[in-house]
Amino acid sequence: MKIIEVNTKEILNELENESALTIEGLAESSIPDFLNFLKENVGLKSETAYKISGEIMNYNYFLTGSNAYPPDLTIVSVKLSNIENVGKLITIRFQFGGRWFDDIVENNRQRQEED
Repeated sequence: MKIIEVNTKEILNELENESALTIEGLAESSIPDFLNFLKENVGLKSETAYKISGEIMNYNYFLTGSNAYPPDLTIVSVKLSNIENVGKLITIRFQFGGRWFDDIVENNRQRQEED
C-alpha cells in the first residue's frame, strides 16, 4: 500500500482530470481500511491513495471564508485508472460518501464565486 502526500498543483490536476474517487474527512488511520474495502469490492490495480490536506486545497483553489476547509482536514483520493470495476464503483460509492474530485473542485469554485 502506498499513500502519496499531495503537495503540488500538478498532482491535484491529475486527480481532477481523472475524476478521482474522493472522500472528504476520512481519518488518516482509516486509509488502509478504505483501500481494502475498494480492493474487495471493485478491485484495485494499485493500492495507492492520495492524501490531501484542507490547507493544500485552500491554497491551490483559493478557498476562503466559509468555503475554506479546516487546514488539518484529510481528503483521500484514488485514481479511477487504479480501479478495476468502475461501473460497480458508481453505485457503491454512495455507501461511504464517495464523490468525484472534479465535482468537488467545481462545487468549491462555484461556492467561492458566490461568497
